[in-house]
Amino acid sequence: MATVYLVRHGQAARDVLDYDSLSALGRLQIQHLANYYRPYWQPALRHSGTLVRQRQSESVFGEQIGDQQAATADARWNEFDFLDIVRQHRPDWQDPAQMQQDLGREDHPGRAFLSVFRGALERWVDAGTDAPYTESWTDFTTRTAAVLSTLDDDNTHWVFTSGGVISALVCQALKLDAAAAMRINLGLHNASVTALVSQRGQWRLQGMNQTQHFVDQPDWLTFH
Repeated sequence: MATVYLVRHGQAARDVLDYDSLSALGRLQIQHLANYYRPYWQPALRHSGTLVRQRQSESVFGEQIGDQQAATADARWNEFDFLDIVRQHRPDWQDPAQMQQDLGREDHPGRAFLSVFRGALERWVDAGTDAPYTESWTDFTTRTAAVLSTLDDDNTHWVFTSGGVISALVCQALKLDAAAAMRINLGLHNASVTALVSQRGQWRLQGMNQTQHFVDQPDWLTFH
């Protein structure tokens, strides 16, 4: 029976155009996660996507928990291309300077971007496989299911990935629709842990968006 711990990467950089790296707080979040689990740590295999924020999260965790075993990086754990999805929804934002200018005029740029992002996600999910996205929702869920299936049943696995991947796999396990995946995705905390267990060839949800390691640092709960 395999247990898979899916960790959302630590907080990323605030610049939406240079998002793919951990912030200083993001590193602290992952270190705090490792410190919490270190007393209970058992040998496990570690995995990540190939995105910088995912690989950094895995590396910080491994170093902090004291496990020098090399991790495996696989692009199938990567997040969907959120900038492509947003730009398909807002073609005028193909120009990065235009996007920054528009958001800069908002009182709350982060909230403004999130509002656009919600609409862009809905459009992406409804578009099917013929729309000109770099990856359709169907293809995204297919590849995430495929990479999960490669994890053997004889080991415990820790996977450092992103919110879209985690929410897609949760919804596949619970047989929920794409709309539920989008809602789950937007509620996943950075450095949270979601656990799946393989039983009789089926993946079952054991826990989702777990953040008990931040009970002493509630201000460290973030979403991006």
